[in-house]
Amino acid sequence: MKLQEGVQLHFIPADKFTTNQILVRFAAPMNKETVAGRVLASNILDMANQVYPTSHLFHKRLAELYGAQFSTSVSRKGKVHYVDIRLSYVKSSYLPNQTDLTLSLLDFLYASLFKPLVKKDGFELKLFEIEQTNLLNYLDAEVEDHFYHADVELASLFFEDEHLKIPRIGKRELVEKETAQTVYKALQDMIHLDRIDFFVSGEVDQEMVIKLLQDFRFSYRNPKLEWTYQQPFSTIVREKMERKEAGQSILELAYHLQHVYNDVNNIPLIVFNGLFGAFAHSKLFTNVREKEGLAYTIGSQLNIFSGLLKVYAGIDKDNRKKAMRLISKQLLDIKRGCFTDEELELTKMMLIHSATLSKDKQSQLIDQAYNKIIFGEGQLNLQEWIESVNQLSREDVIRVAKLVRLQAVYFMEGVMQ
Repeated sequence: MKLQEGVQLHFIPADKFTTNQILVRFAAPMNKETVAGRVLASNILDMANQVYPTSHLFHKRLAELYGAQFSTSVSRKGKVHYVDIRLSYVKSSYLPNQTDLTLSLLDFLYASLFKPLVKKDGFELKLFEIEQTNLLNYLDAEVEDHFYHADVELASLFFEDEHLKIPRIGKRELVEKETAQTVYKALQDMIHLDRIDFFVSGEVDQEMVIKLLQDFRFSYRNPKLEWTYQQPFSTIVREKMERKEAGQSILELAYHLQHVYNDVNNIPLIVFNGLFGAFAHSKLFTNVREKEGLAYTIGSQLNIFSGLLKVYAGIDKDNRKKAMRLISKQLLDIKRGCFTDEELELTKMMLIHSATLSKDKQSQLIDQAYNKIIFGEGQLNLQEWIESVNQLSREDVIRVAKLVRLQAVYFMEGVMQ
């Protein structure tokens, strides 16, 4: 139901879980100027507010609510940046005297959003500085993770949109520019300008939830959001090579997908990716790693919302050309139909198994509901999705494999000092 233009409430009744979940999703255009402020704001929300002004009091209150959990996270889908607040708590039927914690958790949420720990026009300075330092330390640690660094460099090579070159958690230079005032403004923009979706999963008094959330008094908003991104293919393959002190080298390849989410190529591409590099029986794993021994680790990841297929491999520096040739051969083999019916059926079985497991996770049910809301009724339910996977033919996989074209190559040469 609509709480305000741009603010929606969705109930997902579920009686098989011992917990209820409340997810609040803030969605705004991915923008390199705002991403660091949003990340810092989400981290501060998870620490304190005016009602519970220290981390100790904040978490003590959650412990009093039978160990309720309050967490925040950030993610990206297409050209949209998400900030999620997730509350998870025990259902009343599992508590003494059938105690319903929903009211208390919504009050806690209200305090976090509308009573943040501020002084004048900015977050309380000490709290801000702690969270800024924590995020900078985290980013520094991530940069030392060579695969993370390779991912960032590959994205910078692949994407033409400047905002998509930036990781969902920002970069050090962007975080350093933020102040207690700019981060507080980022929170206010989230509350007043973002699209907001409330999801309540489990067993709750819906009328009570509606009444409480109406008291939040959100204002009108109508952000322009693009959940999918498609850039034109370039005949120029963009390449970058770096040297870093490391025991192994990293090769990452970015492939362009001529595809829009929810079109006829959606499921065939998912199956193709499973056959190509997503599973232990895939072409990349069995041929590049197991048979030829050219990679310590290897796999492929599909980002349908951004039109990107990534291949990553940890290799010896002397094997770069061999690995690239063999990776290209695996793709070419699929394009030529050089895979067995058994490999195809095993891929389908693995995908269906993963999808079936997802129905037992509240977070997955919420994400599926969100996709159905933003992409429309064309979104398949689980049974329809399974049927579509089962009906997929060899020709479907071959057809979409031909849409996969190399666009960017990043190589980190590991050198020992």
